[in-house]
Amino acid sequence: MRQRVITGVAGGAFIAAVTLMGGIAYDFVYFGITCIAIYELSRVFFNDGFAYGAIVNYMFAIALFIEKITEYNHYFDFFMFLYISMNFLMFVFNKKIDIKKLGEIIFIGTYAVFFMYHMMLMNGSVYVWLVYIIAFGTDTFAYFAGKMLGRHKLYPEVSPNKTIEGAIGGIIGCTIISIIFFKYLRINKYIYIIIFSVSASIFSMVGDLTASKIKRESGIKDFGDLLPGHGGILDRFDSVLFVAPTVYYFVQHFL
Repeated sequence: MRQRVITGVAGGAFIAAVTLMGGIAYDFVYFGITCIAIYELSRVFFNDGFAYGAIVNYMFAIALFIEKITEYNHYFDFFMFLYISMNFLMFVFNKKIDIKKLGEIIFIGTYAVFFMYHMMLMNGSVYVWLVYIIAFGTDTFAYFAGKMLGRHKLYPEVSPNKTIEGAIGGIIGCTIISIIFFKYLRINKYIYIIIFSVSASIFSMVGDLTASKIKRESGIKDFGDLLPGHGGILDRFDSVLFVAPTVYYFVQHFL
């Protein structure tokens, strides 16, 4: 527990400092996190962090990183089309790539690269803090609510410790702190904020359960051991992956 707390505090302070700093340093850190996530998932799916499926996703991550830090910031749709087309072509002409492997490759590209890319898109925006608030707030409130009130299992086949009461506590806690955050920004669209907060909190838990299901089906406890007491990068950022796009599109289309 002591090691877990130390790692959590140090890691949280580092991410907070990088987020405050912004700029290319922030983009580079999240590019690095994306590449580590690709590596961790590739070891699970392909038993090799540098297999073909990993390399094509590293290339996708590099393309989006370059697109983000240069003036070519309108090339995203082209890179996405190129990535999907290249994978389909390899599926057709490479006998070693079957439909299962194609699905795994594109899953990694969607889950680790595309979802995490939204953290880069919010570089310098005050709303990036909302991602952390929702992802880690939901997890914290759900943990304590589950400990105190948990009676009914939420999804025991995937995550036996999570409870319905904990999930409700996570949603309520997330909604309260989101309202406080928007109140601080003097944004008073309460109906939108409440609907968004509940949805984002649910997505946060879906992100957690997605990672848990991958680990359970693969027979592993953690994605890695990079973060002592926590596991791998995906063990810490599984909720962020789902919350980041939720926050980004809510801000883009409803505020």
